[in-house]
Amino acid sequence: MTAQTAPSALVPRRLAGIAIDWVLCLLISSAFFPDPSYPADTVTGLERAFLAGSPFATLAVWAVQHLLLVATLGTTIGHRLLGLRVVREEGALPVGFTKAAIRTALLALVIPAVVWGPDGRGLHDRLAHTRVVRVGGTEGVA
Repeated sequence: MTAQTAPSALVPRRLAGIAIDWVLCLLISSAFFPDPSYPADTVTGLERAFLAGSPFATLAVWAVQHLLLVATLGTTIGHRLLGLRVVREEGALPVGFTKAAIRTALLALVIPAVVWGPDGRGLHDRLAHTRVVRVGGTEGVA
C-alpha cells in the first residue's frame, strides 16, 4: 500500500506521537531555557526536569523541531517511534516548508488540531493539504 492510498492514521496514535514530542521539548526547555520564576527549591528532580522550562520556550522548541522534521523527513521523533508519517494529500514526500509551516502554525494554535473531519483528519491537515499515515505494518490501525 502506497502513502497515497494508505488511510489516515487513527487519532490515538497521532496524540501519542505529539505527546512524545512534547515531553522531549519539555526536557530541552528545562535544560536550556529555565523559567526564573519556577520554584526549583520546592519540587523533585523529576518535576524540575520536565517543568522548569519557560512555557514559551517549550512551544518554540516544539514548533522548530516540528517544522524542520516534517518539512524535510515527513516525520517527527514521536511520529517515527509510532510508525507515522506526514504526507501531502496526494501522498508525495517531502511535505516541504510551506505545508509544514502551515501545519505547524495551526497545530500550535491547538483548536484546528482538535477539529476533525469525518475521515479523522484534523483541520490543520486539511488546510495544509497534508495527512498523517501509518508506515509499515497494518495501515490505519491505532
